[in-house]
Amino acid sequence: MAMRSQPDPMSSLWAVIALQLRFHRERAGFTGTQLGERIGCVRSTVSRIESSALKLDPKQAVLADEALQTGGLFAALVVHALREPDGHWSKEHRDIEATASTIRIFEAVVIPGLLQTPEYARALALASGAGEEAAQAAVEVRMNRQAILSRKDPPLLWVIIAETVLEWPVGGPEVMREQLAHLLELADMPNIGIRVVPRAAGAYKGLDGSFKVLSNASGDVAYLESPGQGRLVYSLEARPYLDRYDRIGIKALNDDQSKELIRTKMELYQ
Repeated sequence: MAMRSQPDPMSSLWAVIALQLRFHRERAGFTGTQLGERIGCVRSTVSRIESSALKLDPKQAVLADEALQTGGLFAALVVHALREPDGHWSKEHRDIEATASTIRIFEAVVIPGLLQTPEYARALALASGAGEEAAQAAVEVRMNRQAILSRKDPPLLWVIIAETVLEWPVGGPEVMREQLAHLLELADMPNIGIRVVPRAAGAYKGLDGSFKVLSNASGDVAYLESPGQGRLVYSLEARPYLDRYDRIGIKALNDDQSKELIRTKMELYQ
């Protein structure tokens, strides 16, 4: 049997958590199956956490502390790990997005990546300072992400955008006209809903910033992005973002009204 690779404890706090979980599990005489039963998952999930392929979430950390009698060690380590910048955030975000059954997005600045045309995505990449080659690579990554929307079992995608997103001329009139036409096409798909918060809403919860919540049978993960890095928020700590999404939704137009507003904005780019 092949030896299981060990996480490098010098690479991240998550690797330390992985190693410590295995150490304390074995010291307590627990098998992976037994620990999984105590923290609410199967043996293979425990194995992936111990190899650092998955992260221990806050709820699991509390249960692991109780089962292994570690005095709150894992709960504390996970709290600190979640606060630290993670160099693997981009890939991890894409992996979670690819397996989500429901994706909720609020975007206050630009068209969300899953809804962008190649030309719109390229204009954003070039504006960020990327060269032609890097911009093309970024576009390819973004288009590959969008494949989840047309697969056999696509996720439910609920998107709320601010009206100003429709007005900001990324890439020029032709790019914007095609981008808004693309939004209308997507909005007719049975698994996609697109709604717009109008200017008339005034001050509302979304002015705090953009975010998304990725959900599947394992729970919810919120994702927040800032220049150069992103942050993933797991489990119970992600719940406030679902509440925030619902509160923003109260201010948004309904589906038909949103489509009509998008059509009206397309006239700006004739």
